[in-house]
Amino acid sequence: MRRACVAAIARKDVRMAMRNNLVLLALVSGVLFSLVYYALPSATDETYHLSVYDEGASALFSSLPPQLSRGAAFSFVSSEEALHEAVYAGDAIAGIVIPATFDEVVAAGGVPSLSLVVADELSTGQAEALSFLVATLAGYDVYGTLPVPLATEVIGADEAGFVPMREQSVPFYLLMALMMEMWTIATLVVEESAAGTMRALLVTPARPSDVLTAKTLVGGVYAVGVVFVILLLTRSVRGDLVALFLGIVLGALLAVSLGLLLGSLTENITGSYMYVSIPLIVLLLPGLLLFIPDISHDAVRAIPTYYLVDAFGQVLNRGAGIADVWRSYLAIACLDVVFFVGGIAAIRRRYR
Repeated sequence: MRRACVAAIARKDVRMAMRNNLVLLALVSGVLFSLVYYALPSATDETYHLSVYDEGASALFSSLPPQLSRGAAFSFVSSEEALHEAVYAGDAIAGIVIPATFDEVVAAGGVPSLSLVVADELSTGQAEALSFLVATLAGYDVYGTLPVPLATEVIGADEAGFVPMREQSVPFYLLMALMMEMWTIATLVVEESAAGTMRALLVTPARPSDVLTAKTLVGGVYAVGVVFVILLLTRSVRGDLVALFLGIVLGALLAVSLGLLLGSLTENITGSYMYVSIPLIVLLLPGLLLFIPDISHDAVRAIPTYYLVDAFGQVLNRGAGIADVWRSYLAIACLDVVFFVGGIAAIRRRYR
């Protein structure tokens, strides 16, 4: 790599980018779209509506302290069949069946049992949360003490949806800004090729690797800048800042490398729209799934941006650090290298 060539090409690209309306469009659209953040709910509605069939009219619910019943709304039904119907119809997220012998077992010093009825579409996280709630209710009635506060650590995806939608959406805005940068870089490369500038550069001492390195630096700086503006606008500079910054840099390199590769495969602007628009939609899918709770992400794990969105979500909303997301970062870094090398090979093949 020739540093002088890289610096000269980078200066030229900066001047071109400042005069290009497409770059301005990518910058402004990514930032403006992130303002959707303020239109989304800022809090979660974690009130569970439960049906209760108390066969023996027990004293379980008569003396519950407020801190145990908070987050749950109980409706009593007259039969177990009515309870099943309420759960099946979606009127209640689950049902609790209290046996007729509940008070007798408690009075005798025993540990009674309760039955929890849940719908099959309930997520694992919600079922576990409800099981804990019901066990806590019974435990208070038996022992008369509140449960010991628990520190909960979320491993992997939070299927219960305890993060407000507003905060869950931030990784998508970051992804969209980066993918718009990919589209801009690809379009700029196509414009340079159509104008003959790319061929002129390659007859100088500059090598294809020098050209792509310069464009990666310029595009990466633009992408990182836009992402940080979005983080500031959404007040999302939080969590492990080292892990967050590393993810942004790797994501910017991914976007720019992809843009360079796709732009190198296209000969005209019209063709670039097809070459870039379809990958753009596919690459945005992992971010869009953030807005669909309890859906399986297995179908999008093959999409490179899945690992980027997943890492952003863990760092911003789960308190994860590099030790928690290093596998995702390693996958993104490997893809950065693959796409960058692919771009060099595409330019060499095209202009040899």
